[in-house]
Amino acid sequence: MSIVIFFHVIAATMFAMTLIIMQLVVSPALAKIPGGPEKEAASAVIQNRWHPIVDTVIIILDITGLILLLTRWHLIGTNIILHVKVTFGIIALLCANLLHFYYRGYKRKLKAQGNVERLAAINRLTEILEKTALITGVLAFISGITFNHSPF
Repeated sequence: MSIVIFFHVIAATMFAMTLIIMQLVVSPALAKIPGGPEKEAASAVIQNRWHPIVDTVIIILDITGLILLLTRWHLIGTNIILHVKVTFGIIALLCANLLHFYYRGYKRKLKAQGNVERLAAINRLTEILEKTALITGVLAFISGITFNHSPF
């Protein structure tokens, strides 16, 4: 079980840092780059190099989180901090899974079809999911640190 906890903590740290870096630094910077070959090159780096890493982190968190949820239910049920952590973690992972494994492909399909109106609506929804994942993911991470390092 220690190896599961180890991988969960490492993946959670990477997930929280990725959310912060991508949404608070990279995305705003990318939005300021005017359309053209520079923006396409920057997007290609993110799509080809960064997304596979983040996808792997999300899958590791899904698996380790489910294992910990099933095997540590008795502990989760007795501690309010863990209730909060699990709730925030589930919300963050649901958003991340939707964004990385559903909406990314769906948006590509809409773009290829030229369905600009539907794509704009999906972009607004994905922005909400991104912010929700950012807030709840970081709060889940902080809740986990609080549980493991608090005197309670």
